[in-house]
Amino acid sequence: MDTATFLTQLGEILSRNATTSRELEAIELEADGRDVSMRVRREPHGNSYPPLAVILREIGRTCREQGVAVAQLRRISFLSDEVRVEVAGGANQPGKVYRYPIEATLGLPTPVPTPLHVVSSTFGSSIATSMKS
Repeated sequence: MDTATFLTQLGEILSRNATTSRELEAIELEADGRDVSMRVRREPHGNSYPPLAVILREIGRTCREQGVAVAQLRRISFLSDEVRVEVAGGANQPGKVYRYPIEATLGLPTPVPTPLHVVSSTFGSSIATSMKS
């Protein structure tokens, strides 16, 4: 199963259980996506936080374009100013972090130093660009 389809199905399952992106702190994935755990926020994000289906669709699109397999997904963090996706690297390759700023809600986020290779994309855009930290 490709990553975009996996994320769409995950979103459908979460939606059936009335889970929204506003409530999530993180989704953690292990065992090639067979072991999925969720962390729930104490207080939900505001009403303007993007819907879960939109977030997972954009992540799936980036994964398809960048050749990210389900087995590489490690964590999706639902932060107040961005959604951050951590991906394991392949053989002799570093892991990556994909960042999706929530610009319409909070403006541009400040850069965060990270030892990982960072790729950035915005919601509504299917182009991810490489950035060095």
